[in-house]
Amino acid sequence: MQAKTPIKRLPLILVALAIVAALGLLSSIVTQGYADLAAAKAEKRRLEEERVRLQRHIESLTATIDAVSSDPEAVESLARYDLGWIGPGEEVIVLATPTPPPPLEDLTEEGAEPILRLP
Repeated sequence: MQAKTPIKRLPLILVALAIVAALGLLSSIVTQGYADLAAAKAEKRRLEEERVRLQRHIESLTATIDAVSSDPEAVESLARYDLGWIGPGEEVIVLATPTPPPPLEDLTEEGAEPILRLP
């Protein structure tokens, strides 16, 4: 009788293994679903922020268009600042900012170059 007992339990073991495998698969699907849902919510939040930023930009551009359409000073302002235009008889003064010297730590005897070579 004992020889037949493991054979009788084999279908029960196979059913239990199938149930465990099915539960594992279902768990994996549900976990992936939650991950996809979280990613979709994050993407929705990012797109909403982008939409708000673009809406503000559109409002700014609309205000600029309205100002340019009705105010000659706005046209002059845009021409001066955005296009770099100057009025008749005006002179442009460009102030050059000198670049700072490199830090002394970077200079070595091997990499040092004289600024001026005398004959």
